[in-house]
Amino acid sequence: MDNIASLVCHPDTPTDTVTGIVVSGTRATGGFITVRYHVKGTIGHIALPAEMEPGRADGLWQTTCFELFTRDVGDIAYREYNFSPSRLWAAYGFADYRKGMHPIDIWAPRIEALHKSDELVVDVTFVSPRLGPQMIGACAVIEEKDGHKSFWALTHPPGKPDFHHPSCLAYELPASDGPATADANS
Repeated sequence: MDNIASLVCHPDTPTDTVTGIVVSGTRATGGFITVRYHVKGTIGHIALPAEMEPGRADGLWQTTCFELFTRDVGDIAYREYNFSPSRLWAAYGFADYRKGMHPIDIWAPRIEALHKSDELVVDVTFVSPRLGPQMIGACAVIEEKDGHKSFWALTHPPGKPDFHHPSCLAYELPASDGPATADANS
């Protein structure tokens, strides 16, 4: 994979459990996006949801969850994707910053999680109906077994953790080649 970036822990949510999260990804013809979240640390201290049958679910961000925000370059509308190590997922569209939230139709992403004592790797492949250049914000919520949560993003705005903030969409993904093969209801 290419396009490697490190996520930064929000300064108000420090943790000794996770020592770093690296995100890498690729964008292929037809709108296919593959993202890898590579978490390093004491993985046994992380609250990992049990593996389930893949499916759509709300509220995934309330425990360990990996997120991706995308926005067409030059637009204010954006999309939020939530990927749980359990293989549950969610996809939402927003008309503007935290306004006009609605579920969007996508093909179910493939989510694979592999964990060892010192690393957790979550690979996600999904089809985005958006083919133009995108601004991307990769994020993670890590809940520890004692209930402490740390919030990780490419960059954080001032104040409390806020993955929706426009400054969090800090990486530009080039346009895709070829037509999208998923429903473009977004």
